[in-house]
Amino acid sequence: MKFLKKILLVDHEPKVTALVRRALESTGKYFVKVEPDSRLALHAAPWFLPDLILLDAAQTSEGEDVNRQFKADPALQNTPFLFLSGNVATEKKVLTGGFISGYSFLATAASLDDFIRYVDELLNPPPVAAAPPTRRRSTR
Repeated sequence: MKFLKKILLVDHEPKVTALVRRALESTGKYFVKVEPDSRLALHAAPWFLPDLILLDAAQTSEGEDVNRQFKADPALQNTPFLFLSGNVATEKKVLTGGFISGYSFLATAASLDDFIRYVDELLNPPPVAAAPPTRRRSTR
């Protein structure tokens, strides 16, 4: 039995949350819990224990502070955080893009397929190849 990865989506725009939720859940890999603001998300996260937190960066000016509050909980400190920004122009586009303070940040238009691929990569990083064993030289 394969368990779905849990994503906590924090955004106040119902159109955005519906689009993102539908896109992610339609893959059959994710279960998305939506919270309309960071205060509610901070209360829901400890019992939901998400594998990824998607946060609308434009919704809150205290994004870094919210992130610190999530990271203060030992059960959530290693949970990846993805800041989303901007408006969804059509059902085929979401906003995507880079890193801010070491956290993933999506900021330029990309297809939903690209967005899902990015989420897949965050939640299922490729295995790191083990370094080949080094040979020790004799000191004789």
